[in-house]
Amino acid sequence: MEPNNDTNLTEKLFTRIKKVLETSEISNSSPVDEQDSNLAESFIDGALSPHWYRLLRRPAWAWQGADPVEVEQTLARIAMGQGERSHERFLDTIKGYVPGNWIYEWSQLGGRYFNTGRELAAQGETAGALKNLLKSVRYYSIASYPHLKHDELADQAQLLGNMAYREAGRLFKVPLKELQVPFRGKTIQGYLHLPTTERPVPLVIVSGGIDALQIDFLNFYIKYLEPHGIGMLSLDMPGTGYAEHWPLVQDTSRLHQAVLHYLAEVAWVDHQRIAMVGFRLAGNVAARLAFIEPFKLRTVVCIGAGVNQVFTNQEMFARCPRMMRDGLANRLGADAAQWDLLRTKCQVFSLKTQGLLGSRTSVPILSIGHKKDFICPEQDVRALASASRNGKAVVFDKQPLLEVYDEAMKETVDWLKKHLCT
Repeated sequence: MEPNNDTNLTEKLFTRIKKVLETSEISNSSPVDEQDSNLAESFIDGALSPHWYRLLRRPAWAWQGADPVEVEQTLARIAMGQGERSHERFLDTIKGYVPGNWIYEWSQLGGRYFNTGRELAAQGETAGALKNLLKSVRYYSIASYPHLKHDELADQAQLLGNMAYREAGRLFKVPLKELQVPFRGKTIQGYLHLPTTERPVPLVIVSGGIDALQIDFLNFYIKYLEPHGIGMLSLDMPGTGYAEHWPLVQDTSRLHQAVLHYLAEVAWVDHQRIAMVGFRLAGNVAARLAFIEPFKLRTVVCIGAGVNQVFTNQEMFARCPRMMRDGLANRLGADAAQWDLLRTKCQVFSLKTQGLLGSRTSVPILSIGHKKDFICPEQDVRALASASRNGKAVVFDKQPLLEVYDEAMKETVDWLKKHLCT
């Protein structure tokens, strides 16, 4: 069903923007060279393709709720697009908000679900409305991906994704809450999901890597936390989404630490039973908090966390594909063309360099990774677990398709139940 003109927010917002930078030009002024074609082995989930600028995270998108058939149809429309591309080699670099542009195609899909969801909500069909609104959230998030700051078209997709998330949140069994945490003259915004408001509940703070948004983790809550009476607070990483005002600095955990302190004032939360789950660079945040806030956290889970070698080993750092380089540069306010300078800047993110990894924490750490993952090699996975009291390392060896996401989540929820619910 095509949206009508009165309700088509997507068109209203995007048509205000005339000529803007295409995503791949925002944080990287260097020409495309052949380096990416040699990196296929760096990404064990097949996300890297020589024909796409973005990493195509199909298993993750499906796990988060995208329809695999719609994903392939949308990628096909982008691939067949006829517009001018920033880099002829990359299919997803068509300039402008036009057919074939990445943000345009995913936003069209998001807009259709958004409008259908709103119509069903107006008719009192809550279940159908919720289903459609959550699909809308998913596709607007993919439209915005990799969520670079100063990407004006992506900002509009993020805005719409958050609108859809809030509308969906009103339909939850326990309506969505929003936390606004004061920090250095601004506020840190987080979405709080609660299984009940009748008593304080154990809580998990969840964040993803620098290419994720806080609206990406709802399925994790619905499938794995809510059934066990555990709440979830999702937060953006510094430089991303609602936290884009703050650059990524050596103290990667400063925003999350401020929120952790604030939670003592939130009556719905049992502040004696708080954990953090961090994916990728947010795993660095989670691990950091385990060392510096041992009395405020019951446990942390780090999944594919970038904590040491990717920042200190030149060969590993060099394996970052172009989109990932741009994401790092963007969060640091730099240009990815100056890669050697960026590498030097990023060394401070190593928890070993900071003197944390190598010491011990009383907070139990569950560290999950994959044998072939250059961002979190097995040595780092095991070092994290052994740096904590009663820590545990889980290292996968098979390809991380959907089954591995589910296995990793099962390990995670079993660990959280053990530490938060007993």
